[in-house]
Amino acid sequence: KNVHVVLAFSPVGDSFRNRLRMFPSLVNCCTIDWFHEWPAEALYSVAKQHMTQQQVVLPDLEGSLQMFKVIHQSVEVSAKKFLQETKRNVYITPTSYLELLTSFGSILAMKRIQVGTQQHR
Repeated sequence: KNVHVVLAFSPVGDSFRNRLRMFPSLVNCCTIDWFHEWPAEALYSVAKQHMTQQQVVLPDLEGSLQMFKVIHQSVEVSAKKFLQETKRNVYITPTSYLELLTSFGSILAMKRIQVGTQQHR
């Protein structure tokens, strides 16, 4: 019934400003969602939900969930430091965090298979 269109722009640089000048309806007729860093509670909650959905069993699940949160936060800090030193942006997004969780689950499953295979030899 209704058509929804999603446009994604990077707010960095002159190209975004130029697009807004060329197409003022982007500001006047659209809803702009700005995405900010996830708080620590959200990082923890997303990791817990992701590990539950993927049925990842860990001996210290609580410690692992805290580890994911700290890793992501330290990468955000490093990205800010990199920007200050080099004047170049590195984007650390929620998708980056989800990729971290997915990669961990995939590598863990692969390593468990390898260890199981080696034990049977």
